[in-house]
Amino acid sequence: MSNDVCHIALTFDTDNDFFDHSLVQDGQDERALMRWRGVEEGIPILMDLLGSYTGSAGEPSRITWFVRSDGQLATYYDDPAYLLRQHDELWQAALRRGHEIAWHPHLYRFEDGKWMQETEGEKLEEQMTVTLAAIREAGYEPRSSRIGEAYGSNVLMSLLEGFGMQCDSTAMPGRKRVDDERLLDWSRTSPGPYHPSRQDYQVSGEDGFSLLEVPMAMARMKTSYDAEPYLRYVDLSFRHEVMKQGLRDLLQNASLLVTITHPSTILPDIVDSPHGLLSFDVREYRRNLEFVLSELDMQGRPYRFVTIDECRALHGDRRM
Repeated sequence: MSNDVCHIALTFDTDNDFFDHSLVQDGQDERALMRWRGVEEGIPILMDLLGSYTGSAGEPSRITWFVRSDGQLATYYDDPAYLLRQHDELWQAALRRGHEIAWHPHLYRFEDGKWMQETEGEKLEEQMTVTLAAIREAGYEPRSSRIGEAYGSNVLMSLLEGFGMQCDSTAMPGRKRVDDERLLDWSRTSPGPYHPSRQDYQVSGEDGFSLLEVPMAMARMKTSYDAEPYLRYVDLSFRHEVMKQGLRDLLQNASLLVTITHPSTILPDIVDSPHGLLSFDVREYRRNLEFVLSELDMQGRPYRFVTIDECRALHGDRRM
């Protein structure tokens, strides 16, 4: 048995409901379908559900909400901070509960009729500058970030640090995908928080940024359409039977569990047909969370819910 505390960071990306290509019909651009049932209906359900959970010592659950704020929203709503302003009462209620409101930009450019990942440094800086100004004008001061679709680069890390981010939680250790849909590479990244090297954002280094990278938890899972188990981020809205064994294996050694969920995936009727991985059922989210807590109980390990911003102190971090 171990007395080591497992810290659990429940995080949510407040993306549009159709955040992945598997959720739309062929030929549709999921990045351009702006529907927000996940924010409007899903988040209140999740707040009520998770408000009933506490850590082993009775501390209340704490959540990190990564709120979409970026140039694409400025294009559609004439305001990069549209979601923050439109649902201000929701975010203020979250803050009163001790939750964290963090920044979740999708850094796109519009090209040939489609939204594409922006990679050019000056364009990234321009979009991020305008967006952060709008966020602050709306009354929020995020200290943590997660870049949409897990895009990362040395330039981006430098920009995030320059804009005052103290934590980032974009890394997906072991994953690389470079194709027409995604541009991400965390293939050399190890689990656990680290200060990214200025020469290679994927690894730590003595020349590291002051910003702390807090990777998402990753586990091997096998869906009905996988030939072999596949490394995926830990999303508690995934089908329980798909993720149970990978989650159990992960919890044997995890001291920090960073989960990621899109609020729309706990709601029914988001998509027309069953999905092989996403449950669209809040009961499955609860089942997976209770599985995590029961596994830790069986290991004799206490647990505590934390925000991403709190991970700096857990890391023994003194850089500011």
